[in-house]
This record gives sequence, C-alpha cells and structure tokens, in this order.
Amino acid sequence: MVYSLLYFLVPKFLLTRQFLKFFIGFIIVVLICALYTIIAQLSVNNNPDFRGVELSVGRNILPFIHVGAIAASIKLLKHWYFQRNLTIEAEQQKTMAELKLLKAQLHPHFLFNTLNNLYSHTLESSPKSPEIVLKLANLLRFMIYESDTPRISLKTEIDLLSNYISLEKLRYGPRLDVSLTITGDIDKFQIAPLLLLPFLENAFKHGTSRQIDQCWINLNLSVEDQLMRFKLVNSIDPNDNIDNSNKTGGLGLDNVVRRLELIYHNNHQLEIVKLEDVYVVTLDLKLEFMEDKYIGPSISNRYKNVYAL
Repeated sequence: MVYSLLYFLVPKFLLTRQFLKFFIGFIIVVLICALYTIIAQLSVNNNPDFRGVELSVGRNILPFIHVGAIAASIKLLKHWYFQRNLTIEAEQQKTMAELKLLKAQLHPHFLFNTLNNLYSHTLESSPKSPEIVLKLANLLRFMIYESDTPRISLKTEIDLLSNYISLEKLRYGPRLDVSLTITGDIDKFQIAPLLLLPFLENAFKHGTSRQIDQCWINLNLSVEDQLMRFKLVNSIDPNDNIDNSNKTGGLGLDNVVRRLELIYHNNHQLEIVKLEDVYVVTLDLKLEFMEDKYIGPSISNRYKNVYAL
C-alpha cells in the first residue's frame, strides 16, 4: 500500500491531476490488500493453535488504509514544501532580473545627459572639458565596479551625489546655486546603489535646464536612528506649461520608483509635488545597518554643515 502510493499512484496520477486514474489505481491496491487479508485470515483459522479467532476483512484492511494515508500525506507535504521553495526562488530571481534591468536602463539615461554636457563644452573648446571627462570617468568607475551589488554605504551614495553636483556645476557656472546639507551618522547605514541620484538628475533636467535666469537646488539629507529623510527642492520656470502632475518626471524616476517598491516595499514613503515655482521630492526611507566589518569610526560631525557648491 505505502510503496504503491509513494512511488506510483501519487507522483504519476495524483500530482498530475489525473484523479480518476488515481482513484481506480487506489481501489485496485485496496482490493489486493483485501485479498491478502482474506488469505492471511484463512491461514490463521486453519491453524489449530488459533481456533475461534475470527477477523473480518473490513477490520483487516483498515490498517493498510491508515498507514497508506499517513504516507501519502507526508509525500504531499514534502511536494508542497519543495514547490513552495521553487516558487520563492523563482520570484527572487525575477525580482533580481527586474532590478538589473532597471539599473541597466538608468545608466544609459544618465550617461546620455552627461555626454550632451561634454559635447557642448568641446564645441566651444572649453578648458572645463578635461575636468568633465575626469569626473565622468569617476562616475563610470562607480557604475561599473561598485554599483553591481545589492547595497553600498550611504556615504558612498552621498559622495556620488556630490560628484554629480560638481559635474553639473561646471555646466551652469554661477547661474546655478546649489546647497547640500547632510546631518546624522551616515557611516552606519547602507542603501541600494544609485537610488538617490535619479532624483537629483531629474532636478537638473526638468528644473534648472529649463530656466534662463538664476536657478537653485536645495538638497537636505538627514539620518535619525534608522530613518533617512531625503528632501530635494529645485526651482522651476513658472511659465513652463509641461504638466508633470501625473508623472514622476521621466524614465530615471520611473525606474527608481519601481526599485523602491521592489527593494523596500513598505519601508519607504515617497512624495513628489510640483508647485507653482518649485519641485519638491521627499523620501522617507528605513535604512539597514551595515555589517560590522564595514562600520568605521563615526564622522558625523564632518557632515553637520552646509556645503555651498
């Protein structure tokens, strides 16, 4: 009963949803077991040492069914557990593949904008061109060698923002006023790579690049306990008729919104608001602690000031 269920009836018919064949096969096995009990009972009754012992076929067959049911239940439980693990692994692989695709879309989008800046300077034979190339090389080095990991230190992400601001500052010159304020102990926490950069890139692309006069960007990042608040405010042209009320601001932000949903689930809150003359992005994110081997001495005091870039 047990072996026929475990190695034939359950895997061949029950798990493949051939219920009629499984039922017929199970009845055949029960009949075989019943025949065995009848033969065994006759043998017992013909033995003179056991005269008077009478056992019905029904009572004899019940232990076979009980043991077979227990064995089949264990088999089905193992199958369910194995399939559940396969499903979880498949979902994880799908999520990782989607995240890699989103990052692959982000890199060309960022490079396209930066190369446009470099092109405009080379046309004018600007002495700033070598500096732009050097800073771009540093950003590329990060994207190629350091961003291909689930998490990086929060300080590394902040350094990336600072380098990007410096790169854009070369383009806009004194027309652009940028302030960057960092508070809190940033050394203890980690974050998904290239998560904050698209917000800053969007501020330049859809904000300052559309303004002819003086423009400004204000970035404030604070860390308290495990909560990071990232607030980015940039000026926009009040006469700009482009409606972004139903959009997040382009391909880069669409990707980062999706990455937030995949990586941080309910551990984040994102708010994007366009007002008359400013664009405001506020992100509250519950950070993860870095592994002990990556935690260095606290340098939070270094970041408790305002950078005028």
